[in-house]
Amino acid sequence: MSFREFLSSSRIPILIILLLALGIRVSLAVSYPRSAFDEDRYTIPAVNMLAGHGFSVNVEEPYLPAEHAVPAYPLFVAAVYAIFGERPLAVRIAQSVMDLVTCLLVAFLSFSLAPPSLRRPAAISALVIYGCLSWFTLNWTRYVLTEMLALFFTTLAVALGVVALKRGRWWWLLVGATCGLALLTRPDSVLLVLALVLFLLLQIVRRAAAPNVVNLLLFCLAIPVVLAPWIARNYLAFERFQPLASEYAFAGDEYMPTGYLKWIRTWMTDETYFPAFTPAFLPGDRSFNPKELPDSLFDSEQERAEVLQLFAEYDQLGHFTPGMSDKFRTIADDRIKRAPVRYFVWLPINRIASVWLTGFATNNRFHRVLRMLFVLPILIGGVLGLALGARNQPLTELLLLVILTRTVFLGYHYAPETRYIVEVYPMMIAACGVTGAVLWGYLHRVWKREAAEDQPG
Repeated sequence: MSFREFLSSSRIPILIILLLALGIRVSLAVSYPRSAFDEDRYTIPAVNMLAGHGFSVNVEEPYLPAEHAVPAYPLFVAAVYAIFGERPLAVRIAQSVMDLVTCLLVAFLSFSLAPPSLRRPAAISALVIYGCLSWFTLNWTRYVLTEMLALFFTTLAVALGVVALKRGRWWWLLVGATCGLALLTRPDSVLLVLALVLFLLLQIVRRAAAPNVVNLLLFCLAIPVVLAPWIARNYLAFERFQPLASEYAFAGDEYMPTGYLKWIRTWMTDETYFPAFTPAFLPGDRSFNPKELPDSLFDSEQERAEVLQLFAEYDQLGHFTPGMSDKFRTIADDRIKRAPVRYFVWLPINRIASVWLTGFATNNRFHRVLRMLFVLPILIGGVLGLALGARNQPLTELLLLVILTRTVFLGYHYAPETRYIVEVYPMMIAACGVTGAVLWGYLHRVWKREAAEDQPG
């Protein structure tokens, strides 16, 4: 059975699942909309583009060109605004509809990963999980943020990769073009590109054949072609090579105290103390109180006093100076020298556990347990599904590389933000669908056996 045949033969259950999934998403968007502090970085450029002011973050003249964000999501918002007016609800509903396509792509991945006898139940299981049970992805339909578009392009790129494995080299151009669109949606999609490059290199090493080399070249060629208009625009506007967004997503040439970020990396493991980023990313904001940091975070009372003194200087000036950043860097270097295993091993492990299991809910015990209860079945099912689908070696390797590259990166990144792991949930859910098919088959056999035993004679 092909996936097209599966769609044709299972129209009614698929339609019911998709309608239920759409109802959940639209209900969240209408009844529980959420506004993020950085929503304006996408909506303001969208409004300016519609008004003919170009890609700018300014709300009044002069409308200076900006590079604080890549353009795909603002263009998406602008397209919705052009049709329905400047209504954030319209954007949320449009995202909800688009996410139904992602549901089908996840079902396709699960269908492709499963053994032939399990393909149909695997696809249905994945469709139900992603469509109705994956709160960690559908939750983002409530926001006017990049997550849903990034989910779509990431899943589409992997799904096209599956087709490219079967149909040949020119499909890798489409995979590369889709990755280019993902990069224009979120710069961290470079991790998706890395995973696909590693996958194609593995194919070259395993099968030293010219077609595999051509596949890699076609994939790599398509990406700069898609990025070229944005790169050219940035060069003309700023006279420098800027392939994605500006570093740290600043709208101008603002100063980032990198020494301060290095100090944060020596202790932060989850979003509990994320307000600590406020002084660096929002200079002048004094809402963060460093005295709320636990004493266990510091290696000594002297270190704690030094940190509090630096924050006192920040409160006076309203911003970090290079000298203050260097002092934070010195503190960070000393912490690393005292405990290298903590920095290179234990902190990354804790960050990985945080983004997958707890994340933003770690400051509330009830929410933490609730989130873990929701996500653990998907993670365990995903791992088992990858093991069950190991016979399909190329696809299993591709899914694993996409998941692992992002997971390892977030383990060593200074900001273990939960929203940056959602792009790999489709791959984990696709694998979980295979486990769901096995479980359903087992329960069905048990039910039939018990039914047969209950019959008289």
